[in-house]
Amino acid sequence: MTPHLAQRLNNPRFRFRNEEITRIHHCWAEAQSVLLTGIRRTGKTEVLKAALHRYAQAGNAVAHLDVQDQNSLPRFYQDLLEALLNAAPPTLGERLLEVMGQVRRVPTAVTIWLRGQVRKVSIPDTLEVELTPAPDSELVRYWQPLAEQIGSVLAEHEPSQLPVIGLDELPFMLENLIRAGVSTAELTIMLASLRKLRDAGLRLIIAGSISFENLLTLQNIPHTVLGGLARHNIPPFSVDEARLYLAEKLQGRPAGDAAALELILGTLPDYVPEFLRITAIQLHTSADATACVHDLTHQVMPAIRRSFLKQFDERLDKNYGNGERGTVNQLLDIIATADPAGTRIDSSQLPDNHRHVLLKLEYDNFLIEGDDFKWRFSLNLIRIWWRANRGMA
Repeated sequence: MTPHLAQRLNNPRFRFRNEEITRIHHCWAEAQSVLLTGIRRTGKTEVLKAALHRYAQAGNAVAHLDVQDQNSLPRFYQDLLEALLNAAPPTLGERLLEVMGQVRRVPTAVTIWLRGQVRKVSIPDTLEVELTPAPDSELVRYWQPLAEQIGSVLAEHEPSQLPVIGLDELPFMLENLIRAGVSTAELTIMLASLRKLRDAGLRLIIAGSISFENLLTLQNIPHTVLGGLARHNIPPFSVDEARLYLAEKLQGRPAGDAAALELILGTLPDYVPEFLRITAIQLHTSADATACVHDLTHQVMPAIRRSFLKQFDERLDKNYGNGERGTVNQLLDIIATADPAGTRIDSSQLPDNHRHVLLKLEYDNFLIEGDDFKWRFSLNLIRIWWRANRGMA
C-alpha cells in the first residue's frame, strides 16, 4: 500500500465498528466479497476504508476507488484496471498486462493501447502502472473479452494472493451513468463482469447509501449480478456508543456532564454519526446547562433538520411524477400513523403501482423494509418531519 493510499484510508478517530470489520475480514478470508448497506451518513465509507486499511496493515494488498462522482463508463473501466494492476503482486501484474495485450477478439486500437502500457511499467519490488487515456468507445465495446481474459488469469491464483478492491458508492455511479445516457445493457455488462471477476477470486467491498437491489429493479437489471455478495448493514450508533462518542467530544465542557448527556440523548431523534458530529460541534461552546438546553433546541436540531430534510423534499418533487405523489402520501401516512417500529401494509385500498412506489421510497431512503415484512421510516427524524408536514398530532 502506497503512503498516499495509507493516508487516505486511515482515520485514527474511527470508532465502534470493530465487529463489522471483523465480519468483513472473515468474508475475505473465505474468498467472499462484501456489500455494505444502510442509510446515508451512518459511516459506510469509513467502515470500508477502515476495513481496507487494517487488512493492508496485516500485509495484504488493497486498492480503493471512490466512484461517487464517476459518470464515464470507459473511465471507470480504466480506473479499475489501473487499481487492479497497481495493487497486484508484480508477477501477476505483468501477467495481466501480457494477456490483455494479446486478446484476439480485441481490435487493433485497444490492443496497441494495452501493449503500450507495458513499456510504462517500472518493476523494482512493485508494479507501477499509469494508464494513458484509452480509446473510450472501443474499451466499452470490448470490455467483455478483456474481463474474461483478466478472470482467467485471476483464477490461476488463490484469492488470498489477489488484492481486495474497495468500490465506494458504486450505486451512485450507476445513477450518474444512467443520467449520462448509458444503456441498461451496458450497465448489465459492467455489473456482470464484476461478478465474473469475483467468481474468479477477486474480492471486492462495495458501499452505497441507496438500495442497490431497488436500483436494479427500477432499471430492469437482473439481480443475479449481485449474486455471491455478503451483505452487511451498517446501522446508526447504539445509545451507549452515542453516549461514549459525545462524552469524548464534549469532555470538560458543560454539555459533557452526565445530566447534560442524557438530555442530549433524549432529544436527538436518531443516533446517526452525522447527527452526533453536528451536536458535538454546536454544543462545544455552550457556557452552562441552561445554554446547553437552549443551544440544543435552537441550534442543534435546526442544523440537523437543515442537513437532512431538504434532500427528502427535493426527492419528493423530483422523483415522483405521473400520479405517484398521491400513492406516496397514502403510503407514508399509513406508516406515520402506525407503530414506529413498523407495520404491514394492507394493499387492498392502494393503487396497483403501490409496490413500485414502495421500492422507490426505500431506494430514496424514506423507508426500510424491516423484519416480518413490516415497513418503517428509515429515521425517526423523517417520521417526525412527515407527521408535522401532514398535520398529525
